[in-house]
Amino acid sequence: MSHTSQRRGLSEYKPGKEMIVLAMLPKEIKDNSSAKAAMSELAAIMKDHGPDNWIIKSATEIHVPDLGPAEGLVRRMHKHWPEKTDRLLIRAAGYLSSVVTALYTDVEKVKALISEIQGDWLENNRAKGLPVSIVLSGLFDEVRECCRKTGTTEHTYLHSLGFYGSVDALPSPDELEIITMCGHGLVATNRVRDLAAKVRAGSMGLREAAEETARPCVCGIVNIDRAEEVFARLVK
Repeated sequence: MSHTSQRRGLSEYKPGKEMIVLAMLPKEIKDNSSAKAAMSELAAIMKDHGPDNWIIKSATEIHVPDLGPAEGLVRRMHKHWPEKTDRLLIRAAGYLSSVVTALYTDVEKVKALISEIQGDWLENNRAKGLPVSIVLSGLFDEVRECCRKTGTTEHTYLHSLGFYGSVDALPSPDELEIITMCGHGLVATNRVRDLAAKVRAGSMGLREAAEETARPCVCGIVNIDRAEEVFARLVK
């Protein structure tokens, strides 16, 4: 199951926009120290392949309760050593969460990532009996091509059929394209409208609005580049 299944706006006519990689531990072993170490190592590998957004990327800008007293230290470190702090945070995510997520806007990077984790990382964790589920979320054709190129096979597809019933009160298609980028509903409709109004008034730029949209999504699966494109349409 994936909290990315309601995303809108991707089109087979404009491929290559994004792909999300989710790594998940089954609940039976989520507190296992070896499993946490495996997830931390995987998170570091995912970061090495250059995601455009990733889990708790915004931890230096928003309040993350799980960080506790370390939050202030993390923010000070990020001010002086941003790259090192980002690496530390992505490794910490493997210990703090049974799910690690990253968004890529270059599918070739995802292919390279899948190829790498099929090597020593997969072999070592299979030997330890640690099952980690890897989910690729994106256009079906691109996911299939990614698997074909890396010698893997898809065993499950999850496809949302969309919204049915009384849909008259739903936000506009462009607004929904941004709102559904966060699977936990942390991108609010009125927030998107407020940011669009600020861009329209000239008090905020398109990129800044897109980055503000991504900030509350701790999973790091908001596509800032695509959000910027949508805001450009909204302000018209």
